[in-house]
Amino acid sequence: MTPLEIKIELMKAGISQADIARDCGVSRSQVNRVIGNQCVSDHVRRAVAAAIGKCVENVWPEYYQRNRDSQCA
Repeated sequence: MTPLEIKIELMKAGISQADIARDCGVSRSQVNRVIGNQCVSDHVRRAVAAAIGKCVENVWPEYYQRNRDSQCA
């Protein structure tokens, strides 16, 4: 999913980046950077995916598929 698609899904779910930040114990800007693919946090990614009702592998397939492939190689 693109960052915009993720943000739209969060809005539809009525969940803000601040809500996720509070739940994860990080700053809102950290959540924004994770959504924007500027940094990686598995903990935050999983929280975002859960908030929008999707599997983390479906939200960030390029990251999780690549890591799965490298672990199997």
